[in-house]
Amino acid sequence: HLMTHTVSQLVNAETGRDATLRFQKVELPVMAKRFCNFYQRIADQKQIQCLFEFPNDIPPVWTDRVATAAALDNLFSNAVKYSSPGKRVWVQIVAQEDWIVCRVRDEGPGLSLEDQAKLFQRGVQLTPRPTGGEPSTGYGLAVAKELIEKVGGEIWCESVVGQGACFSFRLPQYRESVHGSEVPQSGPHAGKERRG
Repeated sequence: HLMTHTVSQLVNAETGRDATLRFQKVELPVMAKRFCNFYQRIADQKQIQCLFEFPNDIPPVWTDRVATAAALDNLFSNAVKYSSPGKRVWVQIVAQEDWIVCRVRDEGPGLSLEDQAKLFQRGVQLTPRPTGGEPSTGYGLAVAKELIEKVGGEIWCESVVGQGACFSFRLPQYRESVHGSEVPQSGPHAGKERRG
């Protein structure tokens, strides 16, 4: 599982040490579409339809590819895992000022305010249960939050009980004048001092 593999690579909870992040220009719609196609095969087993929406002119983001993929993997996995048969999952990518926002919305059971307050804590089991008996460790969203924040982004959730949930994250747009060349850079602030 990508999230488990990435956690062992990028996050060491005991020591707080991080592996080196490799910042580069990433086409988020291309990455998200691959996950959409992968999870559609799993969703088909529950008659869940995955819908993908984005404009053609979405700028690239400046991020670590592995960390971003792991966070995206978790959001897709959860959306399918907690949706009942016959429901839909939407993935939307939009540009907002200097950010690219990715939203993964489902028609699952939704989350109470109490559950939302605990969403991004490690090892917490929430009220909703997977609808197909899938495993749930309670660590995925906490790690997704850590990964997104490590690459300079933000992640959040909007939900109403009985009306599904929408998990969103935003990442900085790639700008050559700010981030320099496309050559992958290392470190949390890599490329920010370079001028193209």
